[in-house]
Amino acid sequence: MTGVAFLLSAAACSVAQDGEVLEEQTAVAIDELGVAYIRVDNQGMSHVTAWDEKTGYAGLCYAMAQDRLFQMDVLRRSAQGRLAEIYGPGEADTVLNQDLLARAQNLPAFAAARYAAAATRTKRALQGCAAGVNQYISKAKASSSGLPLEFQTLGYQPDPWTPEDSVLAYIYVGVTFDTLTWFTKLERASVATIAGTEVSTTLIKEAPDSVSMFDAQGKLNPVSQFLVPSGSSAPSATIVNPPPPSCLEGPRELAEQLRRMAPASGRASNAWAVDGHLTSTGKPLLATDPHFPHSTPSAVYVAQLKVNGLYNVAGWMVPGFPGFISGHTDRIAWVPTYSLFDSVDLYVETLRGASGGGEEVLINGQWKPVTTRVETIRVKGQPDVQRTFRATPHGPVLNDGLDGLETFGTLALKSTSGQPEWKVDGYFEMPEATNWTQFRTAALKQSIGWNFIFADYAGAHGHIGYQNSGLAPQRQSPLNALYPVPGTGGHEWTGYATNAELPSVYDPPSHVLVTANHRIVPRNYAPKGRPVHLANYWDMPWRAQRIMTRLTTATAPLTPQDMASIQLDTQTTIGLPLRDTYLAALGRVGLPADDPSAAAAVAALEQWDGNAAASSQGAAVYEMLTLILLRNTVRDVIGPEEYALFAPSVFLTNQLSGLMDVLENPRAPYFGITAGVDPGALRDQAVRTALGQADAMLRDALGPDVSAWTWGGIHTLTYNHPLAGEDERFNIGTFPATGDVETVNIGGWFAKVGNLDLPPGDFEDEGGVRGALDQDALSATRLVWNLSPIDGSLGVMSTGMSGDPRTCHFADHAEAWREGQIFPMPFSSAAIP
Repeated sequence: MTGVAFLLSAAACSVAQDGEVLEEQTAVAIDELGVAYIRVDNQGMSHVTAWDEKTGYAGLCYAMAQDRLFQMDVLRRSAQGRLAEIYGPGEADTVLNQDLLARAQNLPAFAAARYAAAATRTKRALQGCAAGVNQYISKAKASSSGLPLEFQTLGYQPDPWTPEDSVLAYIYVGVTFDTLTWFTKLERASVATIAGTEVSTTLIKEAPDSVSMFDAQGKLNPVSQFLVPSGSSAPSATIVNPPPPSCLEGPRELAEQLRRMAPASGRASNAWAVDGHLTSTGKPLLATDPHFPHSTPSAVYVAQLKVNGLYNVAGWMVPGFPGFISGHTDRIAWVPTYSLFDSVDLYVETLRGASGGGEEVLINGQWKPVTTRVETIRVKGQPDVQRTFRATPHGPVLNDGLDGLETFGTLALKSTSGQPEWKVDGYFEMPEATNWTQFRTAALKQSIGWNFIFADYAGAHGHIGYQNSGLAPQRQSPLNALYPVPGTGGHEWTGYATNAELPSVYDPPSHVLVTANHRIVPRNYAPKGRPVHLANYWDMPWRAQRIMTRLTTATAPLTPQDMASIQLDTQTTIGLPLRDTYLAALGRVGLPADDPSAAAAVAALEQWDGNAAASSQGAAVYEMLTLILLRNTVRDVIGPEEYALFAPSVFLTNQLSGLMDVLENPRAPYFGITAGVDPGALRDQAVRTALGQADAMLRDALGPDVSAWTWGGIHTLTYNHPLAGEDERFNIGTFPATGDVETVNIGGWFAKVGNLDLPPGDFEDEGGVRGALDQDALSATRLVWNLSPIDGSLGVMSTGMSGDPRTCHFADHAEAWREGQIFPMPFSSAAIP
């Protein structure tokens, strides 16, 4: 396997924010608790030690706040709907509108209810966390350097942290995933009413059953199903979905406000494990690289917590929530990917005025009260905004926080986070687990849909396992998974998949486990005899196929460096098959006559090796041609106005799978095909037209010399701290980016790809091609867990551990991350530098 740069250390950082020299280990006395000891290593990672668990979590969250307090507060405010308090309304009220949508969802009330029902151990941990955060806030206010720089720049102070805030932070992780799900349901309904269910099913392509991780009975499918095909990648068959329910009949024109609020996000991560039969250490190796929206600082936080006499754990967590979503102890390790559970439904409610005032909603033949609450949104520099928000028994009414839904009716959002079964308790049991049974029990006590891959180090070669985890609602109707549905009855939740119905495996015969957000179970999944629905919006299998292929075709035992090398892989899976399709079409129809770059661009495409490296000339042509052809294909069927919402609302890999389908099987209404014309000829002409348009965009962005075109020239990574425009110290810079939406080393979700259809003036205002293809998502950290030896793990952050540019750990990982370098992650006290 190819190597990866391995750094022994980063530059030492020994100066605190106020200029005082840090001791090797800092003792922090937490009010009314005890003393936690915090040691910061050369890479900026905090190692926390305490004698009891509550004080340990206090120390962990003290360290987290010291590094990420502003990020924690922004996440809290995002979930509360309080960003306009610190930023103002935003251009075209974008910040205020984000607040209104958050307020409509009433997430703080959900968090309070979930915390109240949490296990005693969970409450103690989160109480300790709050005490640690508040201890840091008090100390920072009293210090000569004051609160972190962001607070000083914006001129405000954070509210005290509460245990409920930590639950809210974790709920918000699920909400960011779920928002894309319900936007996709809206978009599927819109496309179906505009162009029919065949079009909506094709353009919003579901991942095929043929690459499901488990079969219908819950047995692990063979590795051979996940290897990159040696020939062309055949598109998945289109299984046409049923039409939307009758309550959605008629055109669904989406308001401009709704288009502006489409989620600029997606879902992706990679995680895998190999047991000791295949490794150089003779013991398991695991890898995790969680993909989140690109943020500065990194979207995850990495730290170590040692509770003497109880456990010692290191791993990554969400800022504000101290549960180790991935981690390792001295005996086990675990890595996750998002499982894409169908965790939300949209109900089209039937309302009427109530006799005593207010409104009632019709559910199962009964009129039930609609509750209301009035909230005041403070807006920096402007008068307060007062808004009334409603909720039905299904959940909060989205219309009260999001304009543009009226064409669908009154929509109530039902989510798992609003249900009493939702919990986080398992994260506070995982660190104490010592074997598969204990870990599996803990993993099943949390409610966001995750794929957990596990390893223990017992026996000659150790063991690996997989557990699907989270609340997976079961419904009366299959339409819930596709569209908004009537709230009057017939589409209610009937319960959840049981623990026994969630797929699981231990010690697979292949000695390998891989998850990359791909389909976990087929459509006819019924492991215990009853049909079980988990999700519809799986990602395509391309990243999983590439990882599995590299792991199972290695010619030597796999090393930790090999794991890190795979995380850097930018080889596309569908790139060469699509390239060959384009070249064949152009060979039949010829090159665009008015394109002076066509011959050189095609030559670059012919020589391309399928790698989406930043330096690749062929990748620049391929990516631009593919995105323009996709834009034209979708827009010409559903119209430019609908395409503006479609582009960011439907994950790009699902769109690409649909494009592959219609290229392989050209048919009406795609490419302008109608009865009596040659569908192949019109398909070929569409490729030629797209090449001319793509080349024109490349010339405008990179100049007329095709030999100077590179993928990194139009695909860049801009470190996007929200205050970079206010203070130069927050600005890390802009750099060429690598990878694309389907590579293991993800190059982004390209949620702004719809910009490619903007009028010329608006297009340039939005940053042109580079604005459309800016890297909007990345691996927030890359970690390789290796417990043999115990200090053998590796890791790197996308930026640095700290969010305060006055420290030297603000961006000290950024260059190493871009260059594919990685650091040792010490675990034992003796190894911490």
